Amino acid sequence: MKYDENAGYFISHIRLLNARLFNKLLSEEENAKYSAEQGKILSALWIKNPQTATDISIKTGLANNTLSNMLKKLEEQGLIYSCSHENDQRKKLFCLTDEGKAQEEIGRKISEELNGIFYKGFSEDEKRELNNYLERALTNLQSASKRWKN
Repeated sequence: MKYDENAGYFISHIRLLNARLFNKLLSEEENAKYSAEQGKILSALWIKNPQTATDISIKTGLANNTLSNMLKKLEEQGLIYSCSHENDQRKKLFCLTDEGKAQEEIGRKISEELNGIFYKGFSEDEKRELNNYLERALTNLQSASKRWKN
């Protein structure tokens, strides 16, 4: 394989292993009340709270049917709640509960531990360089994906 044929494989495999490790670390954390997949939603809400399901879907990349089920489960777990949008009663907003907000500390701790694993042996310059390359690749893919919307 040439170098340009490996990137997709590496990214897919990194994503898979990252999710597995995140779930493993979460399972070892006695106060964690969510899974890695649910963490995508919570982390979007930790950044901006509240949000609509559409906003969360865009930020997480989760399909609407998957997202709906996960939002319902997070509500049942007491980590989020829904309410009507103040400007558009047809829309629902999803908000963090106090318990959902408290889970951010656990998410941050596990993310830091996972980053330590991911970047093991990298210099600070190498970390920056890798992140810059990945950001450029992401920007390229986001630009290309706009062509197929709607």
